[in-house]
Amino acid sequence: MDLIVSFLSEWGYLALFVIMILENMNIPIPSEIVLGFAGFLVSQNIFSYWPCVLIGTAAGVTGSLLSYWLGSAGGRRLLLKYRRHLFLSEKKLIAADSWFQRYGGIAVFTGRLLPGIRTFISLPAGIAQYPLAPFVIYTFLGTLPWTMLLVYLGQMLGENWLLLTEYDTEIMAGSLLTAGLMIACYIWIRRRRGNRNEK
Repeated sequence: MDLIVSFLSEWGYLALFVIMILENMNIPIPSEIVLGFAGFLVSQNIFSYWPCVLIGTAAGVTGSLLSYWLGSAGGRRLLLKYRRHLFLSEKKLIAADSWFQRYGGIAVFTGRLLPGIRTFISLPAGIAQYPLAPFVIYTFLGTLPWTMLLVYLGQMLGENWLLLTEYDTEIMAGSLLTAGLMIACYIWIRRRRGNRNEK
């Protein structure tokens, strides 16, 4: 944690981008610490809120794409090679592919909002060869509210930003609520446009 805080303090937005890419490549770096401290720096007028959100979201999507690529490029081959040790049959792998093709969008979107799961959802998406375009869209839609919420909470908590590491369940609920509101607004806008076009 001290290393992350020091890196962010010294290198600013560049450090935020690099660390969030690494976090989304399955390296165990808690985003609560990274984005929470970024929010604290916002409260100190060192960072600004929206640049933090945009950089954090862009880095999240970038890191997720790299993780997706790793799964797509070599993940299946490794699973097939070691499936006996992992108690996986070819039938189970086919079933997993079928499930991801059917529910992949929901899995990616909700997975991005769940602490402990969000950074690992990209790898199985790549292994299952889930289509890239919807993967990017759902990853973005899941990453944005998570980033907005953590930076905002870090800003509001100020010097007490470390409290974010103790409230994973509450953060998850808040990010899901934020995402739900975003989806509701999107649907509402689409319906209004549809009604105007009908007229």
